[in-house]
Amino acid sequence: MQYKVWLADDEPWILESLKRMLDWPSHGFEIVGESSNGLDAYRQMKHHRPDVAFIDIRMPGMNGIELIQKLYEEETGVCCVVASGYAEFEYARQAMHYGAGGYILKPFRNEEISEVLQGLKNRLKREKQPEAIRPSDAITDTADSRPGDDTLRSIEQYIRGNFREPLTVQDISRQFFLHPNYLSSLFKREFGVNFTKFLNDIRMEHACSLLLNSRLSVREVAEQAGYKDYFYFAKMFKRHTGLTPTEYRSIDASTKP
Repeated sequence: MQYKVWLADDEPWILESLKRMLDWPSHGFEIVGESSNGLDAYRQMKHHRPDVAFIDIRMPGMNGIELIQKLYEEETGVCCVVASGYAEFEYARQAMHYGAGGYILKPFRNEEISEVLQGLKNRLKREKQPEAIRPSDAITDTADSRPGDDTLRSIEQYIRGNFREPLTVQDISRQFFLHPNYLSSLFKREFGVNFTKFLNDIRMEHACSLLLNSRLSVREVAEQAGYKDYFYFAKMFKRHTGLTPTEYRSIDASTKP
């Protein structure tokens, strides 16, 4: 089986270098496309659904971190690798927060890319192989199958008890012996939202409570609610409530949404 790879970098010579420096098929991968800006990469990957994407940080249209974030939040299943000329810890931290599978620095080395590909192959095999189902749950991946109420409650309780951790669909699927694709469709069917929205709603619920009932700083509230990136937290909070965290804390309780 050949896993599909997409390359995204605004420098043509980098794209050519990546394509030529390695015998991709011998590693089990096939390059199926490339993009020179982030927005085109996003649109193309949404359409072609590659398994892996090598993504530059600084691109026109949409930067690499924004692209990785969108692919993660929309649960596309693309495993992203940051390919950057910047040895910045913050870039790596943000990328890993959104599920990136690696971070390699330019100029690239064959050995480094080979190691990353081997790790990606192992990860993809685990994620794409249907996992064993617990007999007590008796869940099968068919259109008419529905997990028991106890399983759904257990999943919700697990997320509520671990929302501060960087949870992913893959984490939950391993915990409850469900295939990741099935779990994603289950969330939309049973809860009316995708997994990312469900998790963010729980985090925001906790953040609102802390803002009202504690003296923690907004940055500390963000961390307690499971957001390591303060600016991302502030952005998501305003999207969720229509207010900044500071505005939410300061207005009269009777007027809060």
